[in-house]
Amino acid sequence: MSRLLEALAPWPQVDFSEFGEVEVRKLSRIQKLVGAFLGRNWVAVPHVTHHDDADITDMEASRASFNRSSAIKVTPVAVLVRTLALALAEHPVFNASLDTASGTLVMKKYVHIGVAVDTPNGLLVPVIRDCNTKTLSGIAEEILALSEKARTKGLSMPEMSGG
Repeated sequence: MSRLLEALAPWPQVDFSEFGEVEVRKLSRIQKLVGAFLGRNWVAVPHVTHHDDADITDMEASRASFNRSSAIKVTPVAVLVRTLALALAEHPVFNASLDTASGTLVMKKYVHIGVAVDTPNGLLVPVIRDCNTKTLSGIAEEILALSEKARTKGLSMPEMSGG
């Protein structure tokens, strides 16, 4: 097992404050212990996948109605990004990163979400910034623009960072 871990690329050190406001919190002793055990178990214990069905009839009806009256077409992806952004803003502990080197939790006060885009050269992940402050149509418009840039090789590294 240790050879498998040694073969992995090192985890990058990221200064999350370059993407927006953050709050750094010291981890408690129990959080450090639990984190170490969970990390070990994630690698060592077989995974189980669970799927649920969701009735999106009402969402699709609302989306279709919106699209009939708008120049910007909202896709299901835009709805999911907006929903996720609102959930992350409401539950900020899920919008955090662990800094194992310093034993801290970096609480991000911004909500940036990466969206995978299929391009002729493979997947690229542009980042939609501050999703929790944007309208649904604003998110849809930005996804469309960044997806086009990704497909035409116009995305910069900053546009793919911070998600």
